[in-house]
Amino acid sequence: MSRPLISAVIMARNEEKNIEDALRTLSFADQIVVADTGSSDNTLDLSRRAGAEVHSIQFDGYGASKNRALDFCKHEWIFFMDADERVSPELARSIMSNIENSRGMDGFRVCRLTYFLGKPIKHSGWYPEHVLRLFRKGRGRFSSHLVHETAEVDGKTGRLSGLLYHRSYDNLEIYLEKMNAYSTLGAEELHKAGKRYHLRDLLLHPPATFLKMYIIRAGFLDGFQGLLLALLSSFHVLVKYAKLRGLCRKGNES
Repeated sequence: MSRPLISAVIMARNEEKNIEDALRTLSFADQIVVADTGSSDNTLDLSRRAGAEVHSIQFDGYGASKNRALDFCKHEWIFFMDADERVSPELARSIMSNIENSRGMDGFRVCRLTYFLGKPIKHSGWYPEHVLRLFRKGRGRFSSHLVHETAEVDGKTGRLSGLLYHRSYDNLEIYLEKMNAYSTLGAEELHKAGKRYHLRDLLLHPPATFLKMYIIRAGFLDGFQGLLLALLSSFHVLVKYAKLRGLCRKGNES
C-alpha cells in the first residue's frame, strides 16, 4: 500500500532572507506551496527555483489568508509553516511516521521553540508552545482572527516529537516592526468585537503582562533577553490599547 501524501504550505511576503532555508527543511513533502501576499523582493523567484509552487493571494488578515492558501494543497495531509520557521530532522521523521500510522487522528500539534535576539527562549510563557500545524485536508482550518490566528481541527489530535524552530526576532528592528503591525491588527480586532477603550486598560494590562512573563512564567531565567522581552511585550499591550482608543474616538466622531 502506498504511503499517504503530504502538502506543505508557507504564506510569505518579502521573505527572501528566510524562504530558501525554510523550504529546504520541507524536503519530506510531496507538494510545497508558497502563498505570496505581495512580495516586492526575490521571494517568488527563490521559491520557484527551490521547486515550490507559487500562488499570489490577497492578504485580508492572517486567518482568512491562510485558509485561502490551504485551497492550493492537493494531498491528504497538510503541514503549515511560516517562512521564519524551520522543521528539525526529528520533527520531519515524526511527521512522516504519524501520517503513515495516524491511529484515527485528524491533526497533530508540534512543539515550537522561539529565538529572541539569537537566544532560544525556554521560559517567559513562550516554551513549551504546542501549535497545531499538521492536519487532514478538509478537517483543519484557521480561525478568522486578524492576528494570533490558530488552526482548528474537526477530529482527534495528537502531538509530534521534535521541534519547530521559530527564528522570528533576530534583531530589535524586526521585533518592533512586527509589534507595530500586530498591535494595529489587535486593536482593530478588539474594536470589531465591540471592545471600548478604558483608561484602566492602559494602567493595568501592561504591568500585568510584565508580571506574568517575567515573574510568574520565570522569564528572569531567560537572562537579558527575558527581561527585554517582558518589557517589550508590556509595551506592545500598551500600544494596542492606545490604538484602540484612537479607533474608538474616530468612531465617535463619524
